[in-house]
Amino acid sequence: MSVRIVTDSTADISPELAAQHQITIVPLVVIFGDEVLQDGIDITSERFFKRLVREPQLPTTSQPSVGAFQEVYEALKADGATEILSIHLSGKLSKTIESARQAAAEIEGVRIVHIDSHLASLALGMGVIHAAEDAAAALPFETIRARVEAQFERTQIFFMVDTLEYLRRGGRIGRGQELLGSLLQFKPILSIRDGEVVPVGRVRTKQKAMEELLRLAGELRPWSEAVVVHATTPDSMEYLVERLHGMVPEVPITLGRITPVVGVHAGPGLLGIAIVSSPSVTEA
Repeated sequence: MSVRIVTDSTADISPELAAQHQITIVPLVVIFGDEVLQDGIDITSERFFKRLVREPQLPTTSQPSVGAFQEVYEALKADGATEILSIHLSGKLSKTIESARQAAAEIEGVRIVHIDSHLASLALGMGVIHAAEDAAAALPFETIRARVEAQFERTQIFFMVDTLEYLRRGGRIGRGQELLGSLLQFKPILSIRDGEVVPVGRVRTKQKAMEELLRLAGELRPWSEAVVVHATTPDSMEYLVERLHGMVPEVPITLGRITPVVGVHAGPGLLGIAIVSSPSVTEA
């Protein structure tokens, strides 16, 4: 039996890590006018954020096509896969998992199971990487599936953005929440709960917002691992990493940068922390 892992580009897994763990990534697309670009392939995060601030009109995004998933599943089947675990960002934030499920219905001769992580970015990516490690260790398919689903249940993500305008224009929050966050130039603190972006706080300065992210993360101790991501502020990301190491020195911390598709909805200035609580916390 050969188990292969598939995810989408919002997992923010680098090409190097994907190759190392034999993870297949299906890209979403970024659309600037008539120009359709594959996330992380035709446009990098570096190029995207430079372009974003120059464009008069906000780009849009789209999930991968059914055909894109069909090509991936067929290629993995031809390569000897007998079972595929396809793990994706929240179905409430994108129809990506719908495309994946429609594609799987047309594929015969290989078992394909889908997981809605109810998350995004490296909060999703951490689970995908662990699933790939379990597959490489030849764990049974149902064990891999159960372990990654349990990890997602223990994962919480908190992030700050400079403005809620990008999330509002992308349809990820309502106008009322955007106005609330913009009042008196507050910095919004957000989370993803039950697969949806929700506000959890607001402060007046970036420094206070970073301290609030750290406070929220600290309340989740003990951790088994953590992730810190940024859009355009690597120095701020390093500050958060240093502080997190001070809280729990023995816990591994993964660093990452959001992809263009995530950047369309979050905008420049995003900083995020994802925490995987130790199993004992949920078992208690």
